[in-house]
Amino acid sequence: MENKKQGRRLLQASIVVSLIGFLDALYLFYMEITGKFQCLINKGVFQCETVNSSPYAKFLGVHVSLWGMIFYILVIVLLFLSLISKNEYFLSFFLPIASLFGLGFSIYLTIVEIFIIKLVCEFCLLSAICSIVLIVLIMLAKYMKHSTIFAKLDFWNILKKNQ
Repeated sequence: MENKKQGRRLLQASIVVSLIGFLDALYLFYMEITGKFQCLINKGVFQCETVNSSPYAKFLGVHVSLWGMIFYILVIVLLFLSLISKNEYFLSFFLPIASLFGLGFSIYLTIVEIFIIKLVCEFCLLSAICSIVLIVLIMLAKYMKHSTIFAKLDFWNILKKNQ
């Protein structure tokens, strides 16, 4: 029982981290729309404006900050559903997949910043850190609730359970 309470607390902490990530992406999107890049450091390798106006700042024609906002909203919705629903698949399947996707995209963007653009945006790094913390919290919550990380990963069991 104590593990389930700890798992619930980890999911609540994940909501806070997701909100931080969403606000970060929202600020980046605001800077993109207004064209007023106001970063905290903006010296040396930290050049938000250059990073956010590079060709790599768009994915499928949409600025990556908007993709980040969509990602964090999706994760927040899944986290709330995981907390209020008795359906275990939000935590056991959908949340790990979504957070893994977010982490992979963050790693890709960070690699592009460091090795291709050779400049870094501190707000982009904050989003990457949020993605890392998010997947760790979600996997720990999954472990606490199900006592194994790989429990109930079978997507097709959802269909069998509803029949």
